[in-house]
Amino acid sequence: MALAEPKMQTKWPSWTASLQDRLRADVPLGPLTTLKIGGPADWYYQPQTVDELALVLTVAREHKIPYTLLGDGSNVLISDLGIRGLVIHNRANRIERRADTLHSETGALLSALVDRSRVEALTGLEFASGIYGSVGGAVFGNAGAYGKSIADVLTDVELLTRDGDRVHLSTAQMEFSYRQSGCARNGWVVLACEVGLVPGDQKAIGDEIDRIIAIRATKLPADLPSAGSYFKNIEDPTAEHGKVPAGKLLEAVGVKSLRVGGAGIYEKHANVIINLGNATAGDVLALAELMKAKVREAYGIELQSEVRFIGEPHQ
Repeated sequence: MALAEPKMQTKWPSWTASLQDRLRADVPLGPLTTLKIGGPADWYYQPQTVDELALVLTVAREHKIPYTLLGDGSNVLISDLGIRGLVIHNRANRIERRADTLHSETGALLSALVDRSRVEALTGLEFASGIYGSVGGAVFGNAGAYGKSIADVLTDVELLTRDGDRVHLSTAQMEFSYRQSGCARNGWVVLACEVGLVPGDQKAIGDEIDRIIAIRATKLPADLPSAGSYFKNIEDPTAEHGKVPAGKLLEAVGVKSLRVGGAGIYEKHANVIINLGNATAGDVLALAELMKAKVREAYGIELQSEVRFIGEPHQ
């Protein structure tokens, strides 16, 4: 997309001096998300390398500029009112093989990392096939499927601490849990990571990747914007993979007929909210509340959103 140039009346603040060559003002964010919803960013910067990512984060922190990290734009719902401060759209995406590990910068797509494992004939990452999002988003939210998660294959994580130090942490130090890591709690920003894999048969790896992608393709709309599964599955040690699918409960309470404004529910998966063409973030939030209420009333279970709402709060 063409990025908006700063408006003529925009006064460049002093903190922008080292970033002005690529800094943009008042950039629409909806087109950068898989839901195609969201207002503008006050300021927008797209780092291309890990060093640039660390630099812009340091500038924002030193000048106390509120900042928001954006990766692939999946699994997020951006406010209709936009995002104040600086949006950092991570595009550091280099991937390379190091022995039997794949080293990835966090702006890379998770799908690209899976594809590279196929090319290199390294097995262990097949479970992540077809999952939308960036590698950084996957680490931040401990993305996974089929009872496995990114935490199971990570061997090293490079991050920028709240104090501005670049450090390497082990998987155990990352404080992973179901769809969570220690990043939000500790103010960590993941810059790069390594996944430890095992040499395998390239055809078998490719066949498994293709099989899982085909399954996931039946659960997500190909022609309508969505953010993937909206609610987290419910932890239950007696269930398969230790989780009860939120979609199963939503299907049972009949949410597929619900619609608010331009937001509806995918006919093939009750846990997927879709943008029918003119949905607002307000529509999606209202629809999500209706879905939660139905499950709460029927089962006494409070669904937790997997999709993160970011930006200015709605009234």
